[in-house]
Amino acid sequence: MSSPRRHGPPAGQRRPRARTGRGHRALTVLLATGCVGVAGWLHPHWTPALGLGGDDLPAARVLPAEAPAPAGAVPPDPAAPVPGTGEVAAAVDTALAGAPAGRRSVLVADALTGAPLLERDPDVPLVPASNQKLVTALSLLTHADPGRRLRTTVVQGQDPGTVVLVAGGDTLLGPGGSDPDAVPGRAGVRTLAAATARALAERGAAGPTTVRWDASLFTGPAVNEAWAAGDVAAGQIGPVAPMAFWSHRVPAGEGPSAERPGNAAQDVAEVFAAELAARLAADGVPAPVPEVLPGRAPEGATELAAVESATLAEQTELMLQDSDNHLAEVLSRLAARAADRPSSIAGGRAAAAAALEAHGIATAGVELSDASGMSLRNRVPARALEQVVRAMATDPTGALTPGARALPVAGGSGTLADRFDDDAEHPGRGLARAKTGTLNSVVSLSGHVTTDGGRLLTFSVVLNEVTHPAAARDAVDRAVAALARL
Repeated sequence: MSSPRRHGPPAGQRRPRARTGRGHRALTVLLATGCVGVAGWLHPHWTPALGLGGDDLPAARVLPAEAPAPAGAVPPDPAAPVPGTGEVAAAVDTALAGAPAGRRSVLVADALTGAPLLERDPDVPLVPASNQKLVTALSLLTHADPGRRLRTTVVQGQDPGTVVLVAGGDTLLGPGGSDPDAVPGRAGVRTLAAATARALAERGAAGPTTVRWDASLFTGPAVNEAWAAGDVAAGQIGPVAPMAFWSHRVPAGEGPSAERPGNAAQDVAEVFAAELAARLAADGVPAPVPEVLPGRAPEGATELAAVESATLAEQTELMLQDSDNHLAEVLSRLAARAADRPSSIAGGRAAAAAALEAHGIATAGVELSDASGMSLRNRVPARALEQVVRAMATDPTGALTPGARALPVAGGSGTLADRFDDDAEHPGRGLARAKTGTLNSVVSLSGHVTTDGGRLLTFSVVLNEVTHPAAARDAVDRAVAALARL
């Protein structure tokens, strides 16, 4: 069997055609708190003040739960009609009838009540592809504080000539200065080196001769044995470290390249050592570039400097929007650590299983092999995926809502930016948010959609034994668009 391939984010974004028709008025629906506990987050709509950059693109803003609604947004009507099961069946079954797939698991439900509106083998566990990342997001948001930032630190080594760069789980580091407006590159190694040089100067210390790097935060194998060797060789997935540039990509000028590092943590340490030597030289402290070696930080070592990452909520959004495989594996390990489990592949699986159980999500038949969905050993039925989406969309505490807000917008952002692009799919544009999933023989889409009548529905469609992925994706998009027309 050919090895699986994830379809990554598009290299460019086509300008979509403007949407017309009955569903347009529902694009300003505010999915906010109500008697059923829908948490405060804005559904995509067309308000220009919140636009994504294209004149006719729906907005996709992550807003705090307490943020006031923008002008033009209207609260949902609790009495909005629930589509009948016959209507839903006619809409979805017609769209999926020609999908080139041997097996399927489908569920559509009313988000507010959880009542199923369509079930087609919803409990059959199938390979979910990148819909597995929904489980990873749920695990992280269940076990960890969404507002937490990861600290990459430099501490004093055991001898005066050594400093230790300690990985804190941030794999979105940038090689330059810290960028407070970015997610990748929020914490910059040049900024960390400059702060380290200042700290050494304040202590009257000479430039170090050795920089050690401590990547002991994560334990166990760096590569999941279930991943296809061809996918690892192609850079679709690979060794996972607790410290990296650009989500395990090699720095290239101002931004990331597709090349993967041989040793991500060591690469960061080498850039740090060069930046530290340059900063010391600029400050009049001649020093050669320190030797770079692996090594653990001494117990209770004095911290010299630190930089902080984007929040875990922001990193979760990036992971879901771009379907970032490496970042999913990192966040899984961080979820495990937050759940007091080993920060390893096995620990991530255990943390994810505990999160599903904590939210009462059906686990019959569920098999968790990895966090990214690159493993063909994963098995998740549509019912579990729909329940994950619904848990995030209706969480009364608000802790899970960053996951619901982070999903790509149909025709507007992330891995859905170039989808929902023909006439039959247009009704779903801006009204649906969903996580995509594609392997050679798998197509999946799970998320939520607002009907023309203003009702929020949650859905999951998982197709296996797919013979024509592009045609299968179009069929799934038409099914979701048909829900938006109800």
